[in-house]
Amino acid sequence: MDEQHAIRQTKRGDPSALGWLVARYQLKALRAAYLITCERCSAEDAVQDVFLDLPDLLRSFDNRRPLEPWLMRVVVNRALRLLSRDKRLADLPDNLAGEEWLAQWAESAASPESVVQQHELEQDLWRHLQALSAEQRAALVARYYLQMSEEEMADLAHVPAGTIKWRLSKARARLRRLFGDDPRKDLK
Repeated sequence: MDEQHAIRQTKRGDPSALGWLVARYQLKALRAAYLITCERCSAEDAVQDVFLDLPDLLRSFDNRRPLEPWLMRVVVNRALRLLSRDKRLADLPDNLAGEEWLAQWAESAASPESVVQQHELEQDLWRHLQALSAEQRAALVARYYLQMSEEEMADLAHVPAGTIKWRLSKARARLRRLFGDDPRKDLK
């Protein structure tokens, strides 16, 4: 089955076609949602809701465009909506289970030293990501994890490209400050 066939069949209510799309995009969708919500259950809820609604959502999808960027933007929007509905920012899990869930995404390193360094960097990144707003996290996820262009992000979010550029700029600047790489600190 190819993607276009799966989309057409999913629109018609074919559960096997929907299953094919879920199998193809579920892990990436979960990762994207988790990077925004910082909570496994919330990420799973957001992604599950998207896939349950997918037959209806696809009715507004333009088949001439690629599915993946559109679908990931739907996931990002659903994760943001979940956060705003809950009126709280999720905390990263303090227990080992959350780290184990993230560990399955980490690439293995060649040496024990690089494994330790990578783990420390990931810990710092997760801690610093929590300091960003949900919209800033979503912009970073869409740009750097989902590898969407700023134009794609603006188009899918129905906001001006300048808004996307501003969110990315603010998020990167905040991360630089949190990591201690703010060039302005040398001027003080």
